[in-house]
Amino acid sequence: MRTDATLMMLGRLMLATLVGLTAGCGAPKIAKLVAQGDQRTLRERPNGAPASSPSRPPILYLAFDGVNRDLLYDMLRKGKLPNLTTLLGGTGGQFPHAHFDERLLSTLPSSTMAAWVTTMSGVAPAEHGVTGNEYFVREDRSFACPAPVSFVSSAPTLAIYTDGYLDTLSGAPTVYERMREKDPDVLVWVGMHNVYRGADRLLLAKKTVLATAFEGFIEVEAKKHLEDRESRRLYAELDSGAIEVVVGELSRGVLPDVLTLYLSGTDLYAHVAEEGPDKARRSYLEEVVDPQLAKLVKVLEERDALAGRWVVLSSDHGHTPVVHDDAHALSTKDDEDPPAVLRRIGFRVRPFEKTVPDKHPFSAVLAYGGAMAYVYLADRSGCPGEKDVCDWKQPPRYEEDVLAAAEAFHKNDVDGSIVPAMRGTLDMILTRRPKPFPQVDAPFEVYVGGGKTMAIEPYLKEHPHPTYVSMDARLRDLGVGVHGERAGDILLIAHNGDREKPEERYYFAAPYRSWHGSPSKQDSEIPLIVASSLHSSAAIGAWVKGVLGERPFQQKVTDVLLGLRAGALDHKR
Repeated sequence: MRTDATLMMLGRLMLATLVGLTAGCGAPKIAKLVAQGDQRTLRERPNGAPASSPSRPPILYLAFDGVNRDLLYDMLRKGKLPNLTTLLGGTGGQFPHAHFDERLLSTLPSSTMAAWVTTMSGVAPAEHGVTGNEYFVREDRSFACPAPVSFVSSAPTLAIYTDGYLDTLSGAPTVYERMREKDPDVLVWVGMHNVYRGADRLLLAKKTVLATAFEGFIEVEAKKHLEDRESRRLYAELDSGAIEVVVGELSRGVLPDVLTLYLSGTDLYAHVAEEGPDKARRSYLEEVVDPQLAKLVKVLEERDALAGRWVVLSSDHGHTPVVHDDAHALSTKDDEDPPAVLRRIGFRVRPFEKTVPDKHPFSAVLAYGGAMAYVYLADRSGCPGEKDVCDWKQPPRYEEDVLAAAEAFHKNDVDGSIVPAMRGTLDMILTRRPKPFPQVDAPFEVYVGGGKTMAIEPYLKEHPHPTYVSMDARLRDLGVGVHGERAGDILLIAHNGDREKPEERYYFAAPYRSWHGSPSKQDSEIPLIVASSLHSSAAIGAWVKGVLGERPFQQKVTDVLLGLRAGALDHKR
């Protein structure tokens, strides 16, 4: 039980959050959220249409944020998560009806928003257009930021749930929309996930939505006001609230054909936990998530809705420990961080805000994402004056703009002559010849200095990165496509996933204790479990391996869900 003092601290924290959000013009979003309540009908079913489509196999999709494959599989096989084990049809660490995939890789960057849109659309970032937690859209000069990293604001994340902000950013159909093409009557519920276009209902606990939207604020404020274990309780409330509202709706009425349940606390707590991300996530899964899942098991069993239901589990990315200080956090300071490099060679850097005036004369934009950052550049020949507005619909010049900036970052990384504090912080500087934004973009290459670049594969042969996995192919998924320019004209990769010791790692964000986003195995190897009491693990595994093929990347999860719903394995029984 919480003490009165703890409750008072939580109350002050929520009050401070509300004040902060009001100051950030988020008050209308709060009012809208409260009016919408804890569940929203997203789609009115046509008159006379069936209430659901039970003739096809039902699916429960569990989306765990920020969980590495090895960590989760180890806990399951050691019997640490008994309720999740029950959902997967196992007992005592044995899973005769579940396939544990060992190959699935996160998209690049291995970060939340790009990864979940990829997972739920079946296409890569260069196609759907959501290239990170924040990124720049050249054609309309907008800064898309469903999860801001370079600045603190809860309003964009809140807009995911009030206005479908993330869904509006993606240019690809969701898995639910694709299901409905062949099965118009499918009944889809989504619990707390940030991608829900095409579903029938969005299930939200009001306090859960508020806390999720205040992610950046709470991560800072919780450490100011609460001890470490108490800060974890804030994130536990996110997941318990999500499960409670889903269980409440499952206890009555028509059952959904497809139910997605998103649990975010594992990721949120890992970012800030003093004990480090691995210990934090293990304790959180065992002590918070699994006991809550007992409620889901109970209601599904009471309604005879678990036997025969496909249960699929995946995540979006892993985690890498970092040092929580300003020296390792490559943030937004004018004098010692990436903006300073650009400013000192003549670029005018866009302020770190979601919206700036139309007449702002910026000629460079930075977008952050943990281990990676994007640099966008204007053609400065068209806006040479300090107050000239640049035409961002035009690509930058390769030599005068792109190579000039790449050389500055490269030189500074070698000798620290521009910004001494950033010397030796970068693993790679990637660039390519820019193209107009509607065209398919060229692949990134490694900038090696003196105006020269080198293709990824030959570079990695000369400079081995044993911790990086499928980097070339995943970079192409990020940068080669109609929206590939949203990954920047220059892509900076910090020394992070390539380094063994946390004190040798750097990241583009404010100070944290863990981050992700790199091409490393630790950030990129994610779980995929597919289970059904009606099939053997061998049969499921053979089918899943065929679906994943030779490119077992995150977008294939959509193919798995579509195939299961279409009855692909039922035809083989």
